[in-house]
Parts: sequence; C-alpha cells; structure tokens
Amino acid sequence: MILKSYTKLIDGTIPVQALLYDDEQLLGSQEGVGIYDGQQKSAHHQSGAIYVTTHRLFYYSNQSPHRYSFSFDLAHTTQTDYYAGLFTSSAKVTLHLRSLDDVADDEDDVTAGWECSVCSFRNPPGTSRNSQVCALCGVPRSDPTDTSPTSKSLPSSRSTTPFTSEVSCTACTYLNTASSKSCEICGTPLPGMHSGTAPPSPALKPISDYGPRLIRVSFRKGGDKSFYAILKRSLQGKAWEVKTGRYQAVKCPRSGHRFVASVHVFNFLRFTTVSDGLLRNAETSAQTSHSDMTESLKDLEAFMVKARDMVRLAQDLNERLSATTGPATSSSPHSSSLSSEPEEATFIRSSLSQLGLQMANAPVTLDMIKDERKWEEQLVQELADVIQDGDSGKGILRGRGIIGLDEVWGGWNRARGISLIPPSTFLTIVRQIKSHTLPPLDVRTFPNGLTVLHTPEFGEGAFSDRIVTLLAPEGGKTTSEIASFEDLGLGMTWELIQAVEQRGDIVRDEGGGGGGAWGEGAEVRWWANVFDGYIWDGHSFQDS
Repeated sequence: MILKSYTKLIDGTIPVQALLYDDEQLLGSQEGVGIYDGQQKSAHHQSGAIYVTTHRLFYYSNQSPHRYSFSFDLAHTTQTDYYAGLFTSSAKVTLHLRSLDDVADDEDDVTAGWECSVCSFRNPPGTSRNSQVCALCGVPRSDPTDTSPTSKSLPSSRSTTPFTSEVSCTACTYLNTASSKSCEICGTPLPGMHSGTAPPSPALKPISDYGPRLIRVSFRKGGDKSFYAILKRSLQGKAWEVKTGRYQAVKCPRSGHRFVASVHVFNFLRFTTVSDGLLRNAETSAQTSHSDMTESLKDLEAFMVKARDMVRLAQDLNERLSATTGPATSSSPHSSSLSSEPEEATFIRSSLSQLGLQMANAPVTLDMIKDERKWEEQLVQELADVIQDGDSGKGILRGRGIIGLDEVWGGWNRARGISLIPPSTFLTIVRQIKSHTLPPLDVRTFPNGLTVLHTPEFGEGAFSDRIVTLLAPEGGKTTSEIASFEDLGLGMTWELIQAVEQRGDIVRDEGGGGGGAWGEGAEVRWWANVFDGYIWDGHSFQDS
C-alpha cells in the first residue's frame, strides 16, 4: 500500500532517458534489486533494475515491465538508512517517507512534473506544480480530475486550479479568491465559481494502518555502497527545489494576491531565480564533494595509523622469534633457514610473509626513535644496506660504480613501503653515506647540475687518470668506445668526459664533420692532451 500511495506507474519498455525532465539527470543504476513495500516484500517487485536521478528513483521490473515498473519522487524522502547485510541477508537501503498530509498541505512542496494536454510537453518539477501554465506553449494546466473535452481546450476554458483555492481570470490571468464572481482587476466573469465557495479538496486516504512509511531497496547482486553514495548526493542536492520555468506564480506587493506572470513580465525574475538555483546547486555539490573528500582522508589517515601498528607488531614478533629461537643453523646448504626453528615459529614467519609483513629489515621511522640524531644515523645505515646489500650484489648499485641520486631515492622509497623519505631528508642523509659503505661512496655534482653517487674509481682524479691512460697508447677514441670500455651509458659517459676535458687532461677532435657527442655526422674523438706545458706563438709550440 505504501508503494501504491507514493509511486507512479510507468511503461518499463521505454528507456529511462526518455522519461527524464529537461532539468533532470541520470546519476546511476543497479541491476538485481527487489523492493519492500513497508516492512514486507512486494510480491511483484522482486526482480528488476533501479535508477537514481537528480529528482526520482525509477524501478524497471523484469517480470512485467508494463504493469509493475514505477517512479518515485525523492522529495518524499525524509531520511535514509543503510544496512550492509549479514550472511544470507542482502544489503538494503531504506527510504523513510513523510506523511501524505504534509505533502497536500505544503503549498510550496513540489514532487512531480506534469504533461501539457495540448503540446504534450513534460513540465519539469520545481515550480511546475505552483505554475498553472505550460512552460513551452503557455496553455494553462487542465484539471486532472476533469475528463470532459473542454479540459483540453485553449485558454478560454480555464478553470479553478487543482492545487489552490484561487481562480485564474480567463482574460488577464490574475488569481482571484475563490469567492469572487468576477475578476478583481478587469471585471471579467470567472468560470465555474458562482456558488461563492471553494471546492473542497479531496481527502487523502490515511495509510498509517499499513505500518511505517518506508520503502526498502534490497540489493541481491551487490552495488549497494556506490548506489547509496549516489542517492545521498542526489538527496543533498535537492535539484527539485530549483526554480525554473517560463511562468511563475507571483505575489502582488500591495494587495498580497498572486497572479501568473507572462514571459515578457517575468524575464528578469526568471533570470534571477534560475541563477540563484544554479548557484545554490553548485554550492551544495561543492559542499558534498568537500564532505566526501574529508571522510576519505579520515579513512586514509586511520588506515595509515593501523598500518604503522601492524608494521610495529610484525617487527616485534620477528625480534621475539629471533631472540627465542636463536640463529638458524642448517646441516645442508640447500635446506631452508627456517628448518631449525620450532613449528610454531615457522608458522608465524610464514604467515607474516604472506601478509607482506615479514619485517626482518623494518624501515626506520622517527616515531620509533625519539632522538633525531640517532634517527639520522639509523637512516644512513639503512640507506647503505639498501644501496650495497652486502656482497649479494642485489642492492640498488648492483655492482655498478656510479648511479644517479634520483634512482637511489626512488629505490630506497620502494624498499621502505609506506614510510617514504622526502627529498630534503634524503639529500641530508646521502651526504653522510661515505663513512657507512665499503668501498666508500661519495656524492659528486657535474657542471650541468647532475648529481651522482659513486665509488672511488669514478672520482674526478681517478677517472681522469684512467681515461688518459686509455687514450695515450691507443690514440683517439669516440664517446661510444669509452662508454663501452667503462660499461656505462652514453649520457653518464658524456658527463664524465666533459669533466675530464675541463681539467685539461684531454682534448676533443670534432673531425671537421660536425655533429655532437654521438649525433649525426662525424662523432667527436678524444685524445690525451699532449700540448700541456706548451705555448702556441702563432707558428709553433714553445716549451713554457
């Protein structure tokens, strides 16, 4: 009975987009839902799809689209509840409804549009129930209870409006009181109201005997959370309250009476109303987005706190296991390091590994060490382990002698997981790495700004001596040949060679063919600087 009182039947074979108002937008949909009529399942609405728009809900029945599909105006909703489901119980969204008496008594309440009987234009909600003329053709709305042929005639057959006790004048459209026999403005006789009394409003049948006023949507195939989020956003937006339309019912400032303003009179007021509605709608959407973002950030912050607790717990478990079981020993080089541990310890370590919480090398964080100086020392040692990884060759350096700081920073953060190190802290830590590595690593910056971390063999003097030694007996070599000899990339080799050239230890030979270090044309060749210590006087070199 709740469904019958609050919903309207629709033709479920018509796409939902064809049933939307001009200012109505489709927001989302979900298949595999059932409907509860109050607290009980509705027998004819247990298999279908539901659509949510800015104004309404549409239910499309799979059993009988013609008979059991319906629309529901969201303006009837007072509040919503969400139930996530349990075991075999499906997730549900409950819409609590306000009394139909409140709907009838509230003159400004707008819950649905109406279709013009002349041009068949579907007038949107908003002011469409208070305005008695079609927004497209201007013909007054006919009384929905009047089935006579004159109910679809032109303006000369205007009658009492179905939602007010006032009578519209057939000549000037002024809204007169129900007791008036002629128009108070122009004196034209008013139709159908000579008895001097207003027609009684039809009494609405009470539905309190049918249980709580609610409609419940049951989700059998999931999608409940996303649907509920869209529904709440639509309810908060209240798009049906936006005032639009070509005609409005306006109150006279002097007499207090209301009249229907034509499009020529109402242009300015219409612009003001629409602008106000759009601004209010935009503000509501912004507030909703801000609220959703705030809630999401709160959830993320709570997750990060829990993640830190899990990391700390995993580290504590590993430390206790290590202290209890002692160092693992193995009688066979192929046996597992866990073979000497008790079964319980092996199970715990295996479980932590599957969860990604095997924290044998837990990242150092400031909240673990209260002394900032000691924290930096721990970070330096951790970075040294990540770069070199002992003798395994699996560190970031991977046997190379030189590496860019960007690669070091990215690799370190990947190894730390969620406890990321900012660039400022990294630049402070990396310059202390020399005393914690073997061979000692040092930081070097090239003239173009590229900063690298390198072993002693790629220091400025060591690399220069090695290149001069390579070039002296064999003659000139190209950048590509030097890169192949050093097992480096062309870019890194070019930076190193330029630094040696600036020292004056080598000279370049462009070969007269143009081109760059490895570009088109003849490639640059490098020679040992045999002119060092000589001065050119214009004719020959003289010993300085």
